[in-house]
Amino acid sequence: MLRPAILTILCDRAEGLHGYAVEQELQTLKFFRDQPPDYTGLYRLLKRMESEELLSSTKSDSHAGPCKRVYRLTDRGRRCLSRWLDSLTKYQEMLEDLLARAKETVEISETS
Repeated sequence: MLRPAILTILCDRAEGLHGYAVEQELQTLKFFRDQPPDYTGLYRLLKRMESEELLSSTKSDSHAGPCKRVYRLTDRGRRCLSRWLDSLTKYQEMLEDLLARAKETVEISETS
């Protein structure tokens, strides 16, 4: 779920975000609050997504410390996010159906 989360976070950020800011934004999502992603893995994924042309990056000057890489969503990344939205919506529908059936089954067994 890290990939669609990154695409979502960067989608409305024309100015882009550096890796640490992406980390911070991920922590605001319920999905990652209790179990944040491995940050080494996050930076590897950002690089991989850039090599797949889902993201672009530039180096920004930093007054305090080394230069930071700022990531932006590409047009290809937006299309990928759109496909993720379709897939996740279908998955949500399937989960809702399963949950409804499971609750119904539990209610029936509890009354028997």
